[in-house]
Amino acid sequence: MNLAINNHFHSNESEPLTMDPIRILIVAPDEARSAIQELATQLVGAEIVGVAYNLRTAKQILDRTQPDLLLADVMLQGLRSIDVISYASAILPDLKILALSPSDPPHDRIILAIQAGALGYICRAAGGDEMQSAINEVLEGNYYLPTDTTIDVLKDAAPELAASAKERLSFMFQALLGFIPAAGLIAAVTGFLWREYWGQIGVRVVDIGVDASTRVTEFVLTFLVLLGILGPLHFVDNWREALKSWANRRPRLRKITKDFKPVKIGKTTIGEIAANEKVQWLAVAAIVLSVTIPLDFSGGRILTIIIGAVVALVMLANLFSLEDYLPDLLRPSKQQIGKALVIDGMLFLVLLLVLSAEVFLLGPDLREDGLHGFLAPKVLDLSARPVTLIDLNEKFEPMQALYLGGNADLYVLYDPCEKVVRMIPVGSSRVEHIPQVQC
Repeated sequence: MNLAINNHFHSNESEPLTMDPIRILIVAPDEARSAIQELATQLVGAEIVGVAYNLRTAKQILDRTQPDLLLADVMLQGLRSIDVISYASAILPDLKILALSPSDPPHDRIILAIQAGALGYICRAAGGDEMQSAINEVLEGNYYLPTDTTIDVLKDAAPELAASAKERLSFMFQALLGFIPAAGLIAAVTGFLWREYWGQIGVRVVDIGVDASTRVTEFVLTFLVLLGILGPLHFVDNWREALKSWANRRPRLRKITKDFKPVKIGKTTIGEIAANEKVQWLAVAAIVLSVTIPLDFSGGRILTIIIGAVVALVMLANLFSLEDYLPDLLRPSKQQIGKALVIDGMLFLVLLLVLSAEVFLLGPDLREDGLHGFLAPKVLDLSARPVTLIDLNEKFEPMQALYLGGNADLYVLYDPCEKVVRMIPVGSSRVEHIPQVQC
């Protein structure tokens, strides 16, 4: 049965109405050669600009002829059919593409073909009427998906989607485990900065017992605090939409808002200002920061750290397409997550750069009341407590200094008055904390 393909009509002022044939390129595997040749003979009212049996030839014909319709069989070796469709969609945006499949459509290739730009698919051995309907629908820019076979395709794909979700969940936990070796790298970096910091006043690692894990913990906790304060800003858009929806469901609030909308501020009205998405975002962001910043500075650091950890886990879940496990308020778009990861990565690098600058440029700031500094004391777990060192055998007079730490044999002290480090054998000595050293 021949297929009558709808033609393109065109005219100008000097010529009568004429019809252009539909220019069709067919791409198929070599083993389907006979079926494709039979199909080509049925396409009445169409111009076959080429039949390609491999990726290279298909690209050459596409570049040379620029057809109106591409019939691409999904069974080219590997995923070359998908490559053809992707290439055609990129260089010819107006090209209409219909995928051809065997009688038992492979669900993975069908889904990939549609994702790459095909407007639908049909069995290459379909009847003439069905083939004509499919081609005509696609030429008009409509999707064509045979109901019965599409249901089978979706059923076949469902188990893989379920398995994929489990794999993504497993991969997320593997990524979390990947932070263990990352912690080792952080330990090496912070250990190096620690040595450089105290090394500027002549204190060595062997003089003070260094617990690398503590430095890693402090560094990670500091980052989580920053994430706990600023991280919720990543979800402001979700919360803004939720607030808008909540307000729209309250008639009394809508009435009050309606009364205020016409009020002018300068040349604009309150309604125009309130409708601006940037203004809405800033308003919600201000509310969020008014909670997270005071929370940390008012002794709620544990809560801030928990918030930071939750933000990190939510972002990982979104990154690995596990948003189905999350509430709607914590489901930003992939684009938002990408931006958030860039911002948080930059935040992490800024933290490291500021810490390094403080270590190398400023060094230890030791005063009579202890160690001062912007970031290094907290992140590197450094301390210098004012103490009085007393020898129980009275071999030397009580000594006031800053206690930096020590090992089994030595107390490491820093005299802020004379600006020297003193190493005192433990022996019968003991230390008593004082408010500050008296010079």
